[in-house]
Amino acid sequence: MKKLTIGLTALLFALGLSGCGNQQKTSTPSKSQVSSSKASTSSASKQPSTSSQEAAKSSQSVSSSSQQSVWSSAKGQQLAAFMSEWEKKMGQQYESYWQGNSADMYGLKIPDELSQPDGTNGKMALAVGDRAVTWALSANGQSNAEYTIVAIYSNAAHARYGGKYVYLFTLHNGQPEALVTGQNQGNENNWIYFGETRNEALREGFAKIVKGD
Repeated sequence: MKKLTIGLTALLFALGLSGCGNQQKTSTPSKSQVSSSKASTSSASKQPSTSSQEAAKSSQSVSSSSQQSVWSSAKGQQLAAFMSEWEKKMGQQYESYWQGNSADMYGLKIPDELSQPDGTNGKMALAVGDRAVTWALSANGQSNAEYTIVAIYSNAAHARYGGKYVYLFTLHNGQPEALVTGQNQGNENNWIYFGETRNEALREGFAKIVKGD
């Protein structure tokens, strides 16, 4: 009996060691498996997901679109051609003006003597409706002012007293707006008043050029 007991004990002990050995082999990955797993993880971390790539492309597209100029020299040339035809229909003659080359509107030089609402940098503030507004000259249609002026036309050099007009082609809140004044005297506010032109052809012509139609 003692020999049988010793034999069984030895057999069980041997089987126990064999089982432990199998578990160790199963739970411990090989060096090649570890290396392969690390490479796979590293590769995955370096590659953005498809959704991330699409989001990046979308962001770049929006950024590129926002940087496009609202106004350009090409659109300025289109407006010049339009004004050339429009003035013939009106029986008037208009010239283009800009900073350093002002229209003489009854002694007020526009735009050089236009001031901001606080009265700085000029003689008379630009008013639209019943209030003075901020404005800026811009060759690309971009500014932080309420009215961004992209072109100025006037018949002041050719018209008689009482028949002179100045047109400011502007962007107001991003929308095209053609303003006009025929004011020939001062006032207590020291403002020069502009209002949107009632000439439908001029309004629509300018809007189409801005929108690229």
